[in-house]
Amino acid sequence: MITIEIPSMADRAALERIAQQLHQCHVQWRPDIFEPARQLLSEEELGQLIRQERIFAAKEDGAVVGYAIVSTKELKSTGCKFSRTLNIDALAVEQSHRGRGVGTALLEFLKTHATENGDTDIRLTVNEENETAIRLYEKAGFRVKNIAYSLHIAP
Repeated sequence: MITIEIPSMADRAALERIAQQLHQCHVQWRPDIFEPARQLLSEEELGQLIRQERIFAAKEDGAVVGYAIVSTKELKSTGCKFSRTLNIDALAVEQSHRGRGVGTALLEFLKTHATENGDTDIRLTVNEENETAIRLYEKAGFRVKNIAYSLHIAP
């Protein structure tokens, strides 16, 4: 059974391992932006995410098998309806656990979390090459609302 909880500092090595797996995909898909990194989730950064309750770990039998990092943004502007958006800044699943419901469990948890916190929307971005994640998000009810274009101009 998959449970979702705020991780502890003791989970840092597992979270880093999963972050590295996702980062390797980003390096492959977008070498114009990403490069290999020895550390992606510092002790300081993880501590801050935990204190702010912005990171959630998916666990199976006590072991971290995935995580999501989130942030919230409110829009209060003339001419726009009020919105409070939960942004999924990162969602990653251990390679050996992909296709086993971990991503779905994280998304269902985040839907409930967003509702309980008065959010009006959930947003995320995904690399166009990440077809598995796109299928997951569409199955969970996400739809394309914006298209972002990118033009790499530096050597």
